[in-house]
Order: sequence, then C-alpha cells, then structure tokens
Amino acid sequence: MSGDIVDFEADELEQFIQKYMELDRGVQQPKGIFSILRGPRERQYQYTLQYFLDPQKSHGFGDTLLETFLDCIGFHKFNLTGQHIEISDEVWIADDGSEGRIDLIICGGNALADHPKWAVFMELKVGAEEGNRQTTTYAEADTWDLSWFDTSEVRVDRLDDAKYVYLKRTVADNPADLTGDFDVIDWSYLIERFEADIQDSLFEYPNRSVIQFTDFIRSLKETEGMHSEIDEDELNERLNLYFEHDKLIRQVEKANSQFESDFEDVSDYLTDNWESEIFEKCDFDDSGWKTSPSSSPKWQGILPEYWDQDPLGGSSTIKLYFRHSPTTESLRDRRLTFKLRLPPARTVHTEKRVDGESFNDMFTRKCTAEYEAKLQDSLETLGVDDRRLGTASALAVKNYQLDPRNLTGSYFEQLERAVDEFCCAENELLPTINDVFEETYLEVFDEEPAGNFPGCLSKRV
Repeated sequence: MSGDIVDFEADELEQFIQKYMELDRGVQQPKGIFSILRGPRERQYQYTLQYFLDPQKSHGFGDTLLETFLDCIGFHKFNLTGQHIEISDEVWIADDGSEGRIDLIICGGNALADHPKWAVFMELKVGAEEGNRQTTTYAEADTWDLSWFDTSEVRVDRLDDAKYVYLKRTVADNPADLTGDFDVIDWSYLIERFEADIQDSLFEYPNRSVIQFTDFIRSLKETEGMHSEIDEDELNERLNLYFEHDKLIRQVEKANSQFESDFEDVSDYLTDNWESEIFEKCDFDDSGWKTSPSSSPKWQGILPEYWDQDPLGGSSTIKLYFRHSPTTESLRDRRLTFKLRLPPARTVHTEKRVDGESFNDMFTRKCTAEYEAKLQDSLETLGVDDRRLGTASALAVKNYQLDPRNLTGSYFEQLERAVDEFCCAENELLPTINDVFEETYLEVFDEEPAGNFPGCLSKRV
C-alpha cells in the first residue's frame, strides 16, 4: 500500500469515533414512507421486495439481499453473480382452464439458455387472508406467463429446482395448501435476516438505498408489532457526520479496500490449495472418502463416497458431508468452521415422499428422537460449539481459532485437526449418523444405499 492510504490524522480520527459513538439516540422518529403512501400495504411491500431482491436494480446492494432471502427460505444457489435473474410480479398462470396470479416469481439461470434453471414462486400476505384454493392452484400450475428472453412462458417441469413460499405475518394462519409444497416464512424472520446483513455494513452501500431499505424494515416491524432498532434520525445524523469527515473516511475506506483485497487473495489461495494439503495427510484413494471442492469458498466439502447417493437416477443427489468455508468473513474473524450438514436445497432432499415427510424431515426427526441421546453424547465428546440436530443444514458445528500472524498456515493446520477429529479418529458420531442415514434412505426410497459405509478416513503413514 502507498503511504497516503494510512496517513491518517490521529486526532481527527479519535474525535470522529467519539462523536459517532456518542450520538443522541433519544430523538423522535418521523413517520415512514409506507405510512404515507396510498394503496394496500401488501402491494407496497410486494413492489419494494421485488426492487431490493433484484440485483439488476440501481439500489447498490447487488445480490446480497437476494442471497440472504434464498438462504432464509433454504434455497441455496451457487454463484448468483454469474447468473441471470428475472423477478416478475403479478404473474398469471398460463395453463388452459386455470386462473390466478401469484405475487412474485424469481427465476435464475444461464443467460444463454432458452429457459431458467430454477424458480421461487412467492405469495405475500400482510392483512388479507388466502383466497379459495389459492396456494393449491399455484402449486398445481404447470406453466406461467413469464418472459425469459425469447421465451414467453416458464414451464415448471423444465426447472431443475422450484420453491414455493408463503410469506405472512406471524399471527396469521398458514395457507390451506393441499399439495404441501408451500413453505411458510414469517415476515419477522425475514426482517431479522435482512437487518443482520446491513447493520454492520452501513457505509458499504449507497446512502439513499440504506435509508430506503431501513424504512422498509421499520414498516415491516410495525406490521409485525416488533420494536424497531433502526432510528432514521439517528441514521441521518450519522450520515451527516460522515460528510463532515468524508476525506478521512475515504482514506479509511481505501485502506480497508486494500485489506479486503488481501483477504480475498488468501481466501482464493486456501480454496485452491486445501485439497492438496489434506491429500498429503490422508489417504483418500483407499479409504472410500472423497473431497467435494467448489469454485465458491463457502462450499468446500469432505465426505464418505457412500454418503453421496443418486436414488432417482437424476442430477439432484442425496449428499451428507462435512463443510468448511475459507471465506473472507471467516478469515477476518480468524475462524475455521467445520460443519456437518445435509443440504436442504436439493429437490430430492425436500420433496414430501413418505407420509408427508421429505428425506430431510425424516432424517432430522430420527436425529431428535431415537438417536438423539447417542448423537448428543458423541458431539459432547467431540467438543462441538453448536448442535442443531433438528436442522439439516447445521447438524453439528465446531470452530477452530486461526493465528492472525499466519492465516494460511494455521488454516491448513486447523483443517487437518478438524478432519482428524471428525473423520479420521475413532468416534461414535460417524457410525451413529451413518445409521440414521441408512435407515432414512431405506424408508424413503425403499432400497438400501449403493455400496458400503467405509468407516473412518485413513491417515497416511
């Protein structure tokens, strides 16, 4: 970095921080824009959500809020930045003899393809109740009147993944969906997830967009009867302080930009090289285990090949694996997180198959019923930091501290330690969770998994 990047006025910086932290929080809040606008609140929220979720709009959040939303509904999509996204509102069913229009549809896929790969079908409710057979009709629809480049219709049977979401107030009734396809999300839960994504990054996004988005959050909280932690007057006062010290802050931002670039370089290096480091320590060739790398640092995996099954002969497979994520966020926190997870996004995982239960439903039910005591004992022995046996995406989590003086070296060391503890050493977790896996697989698909469970991962001598 050049010298002017860190040539700060120390006294000015100290004064700025002191002013920023001592701002008066006791000001009266003005009414939000949603309290002034005419028209149904449901329609206002629909248009606003459509705007902020669309990465192509001018708000400056990019795909951050869309990624948060998809994660919130358990619909994980890799590399959103590299995909084309279309978000349409008030979309009509295109089936002959069927009527109805859903509030929002989000489609994504390759811009060169003649049809999207995935879609989220969303019905929003604020005050009104569900119409007669409304969600059932939407779930049974085969074709939607939505444009995708040269295509004027989207067919559900051509989608790799489809998700149906019913967004409602916490106190409202669930939809009367006879198909069981709609997942129910409360506005309050969405608020918490959105708020967490902007609270610590106030100055990373355009000021006007931050103010608009916080007004949206505040109005949602009023709808849900929640206390709002966002104070617009305080926010404006903080932004005024920003303009008073804009030169200083630009210097800080320039330095931080360089640091972010450095963290990204380390993240890329770890993503590209962790496999070879583990291969030197563990014998994957003869152990029946494999790695599952990804271009995204979030989704680096290690698993027995036996836990990667293809029961329906399609591209969406059952997969239970250990995940680690050398992201810039984890590096800044000086943390390696090792997680046992069963991805919730794959259609084969979440489709209702046996008595209204999906593979994931049955798997987590067994984890929290007949196998709970044994699993809890094994996780206690392994010293995990978090266990959520009822949540397939985070069954067990253990954090390992990194050395800030040697991030890359300590990451490799801690990853080897995590693999040794969870995958190589004799422990009760592996055989127990495998019993759950086998029993669930047999009950859901009426056949045993292909192959054999290999036991622990072998270490090289």
